[in-house]
Amino acid sequence: MKSRDISLMIGKVKFNFRVGIIIEYDGKVLIERNPKIDYGVIPGGRVKTLEDVKSALIRELEEEMHIKFNRRELVLQNFIENFYVFNEVPTHEIYVVYRTKLNKNSELLKRDKLINYDSKANYYEFVDIKDIDKEKIKPFVLKKFIKRARFKTAVVRFRKADKN
Repeated sequence: MKSRDISLMIGKVKFNFRVGIIIEYDGKVLIERNPKIDYGVIPGGRVKTLEDVKSALIRELEEEMHIKFNRRELVLQNFIENFYVFNEVPTHEIYVVYRTKLNKNSELLKRDKLINYDSKANYYEFVDIKDIDKEKIKPFVLKKFIKRARFKTAVVRFRKADKN
């Protein structure tokens, strides 16, 4: 049986099941960017059918960053139920967020460029946590979670002004 991304249309509403990670190093956090989009996200991706969230996160990090993370290094931090509209499609998303801290010997820190090998257009950059409020990050509640490293849940409802 082939595993598939958990992203489907239910009537006129899209449902996504996602996992992401807050990666910290030296007072900074890793943000993923796309030159065509005016906001950043944390690394991660969709969970596949019959896949647990931690395995999904490890798979996504290996596909996108070509780096292996130890399961024990990944700590569950947040559970977000996110409602938004993207390309005029109302979306209901379950978003599980982990957190990890890199050590100075991390393979990721030895690279000249931090690119997303899966998308080729996306790239990563470290942002000072103290400056995170100046950043445009989605979902916006992640800014609070990045600053406070403790387990928290949130429901984020879209507003009419939110178009993406």
